[in-house]
Amino acid sequence: MSLIATEVSISVFAPMVEKVSWHCCYRAGSVTFGLWELEQLTLETSESQGQLSSLQIHASIFRSNFPGGAINFMQEIAKHMVAAFSALELHLKTVGHVFGAIVFLLLGMNRIRAAVRRLKLILWRTKVREGCLPNCPCQPTDWRSQTVSFTHLEEVEITGFEGVGHEFDFLKLMLRCSPALKKMTLKLSRDVWSRKDGCTIINNIFKEYPSVQCYIYLSYGKCMFSVLC
Repeated sequence: MSLIATEVSISVFAPMVEKVSWHCCYRAGSVTFGLWELEQLTLETSESQGQLSSLQIHASIFRSNFPGGAINFMQEIAKHMVAAFSALELHLKTVGHVFGAIVFLLLGMNRIRAAVRRLKLILWRTKVREGCLPNCPCQPTDWRSQTVSFTHLEEVEITGFEGVGHEFDFLKLMLRCSPALKKMTLKLSRDVWSRKDGCTIINNIFKEYPSVQCYIYLSYGKCMFSVLC
């Protein structure tokens, strides 16, 4: 099923269904959290070639004077969890803003926290970038003080990691909140590799978690180094 979100209510009752392909698109600014707007959501339950059933969420920075709240954002996403899934794929267009708040909001949702074993975070960068000021609406929650535990999360992959301050904070917090984590993979942008201290900082963070297999790749796929348990 593929649809564009409207005010029309759709109810589906299919207790024997085994495979689901569900795709929904949203109008610009119709569902927001802080400066983030929900763009599209996909649920795919058919598993093949080692791929887990997955929930995919696309969001981007929305330049609005009326930033939305967390409750409406989470309620809208929860409507589309019409079948079981075990992987979460987040596609975020950051435009230079902080993404930690929206990621921890989604991971903290009860059904997502209880189900997700694999997280894939894709950070889409654009040529147009904005300065993120203190108290920016892209951070409507104090996400750095999270105490939630993702007890089922076993694998995390982050693509487009640039190595700025808030990204290091996010990386540390993900490792601290994921006691069952087995593997962490970072795919770096060229910017972080060109910095002399970028990979050193990442390596030092990883060394604090010897039970996690950690891998670092350049944007074009070459593995630079790994920290194994």
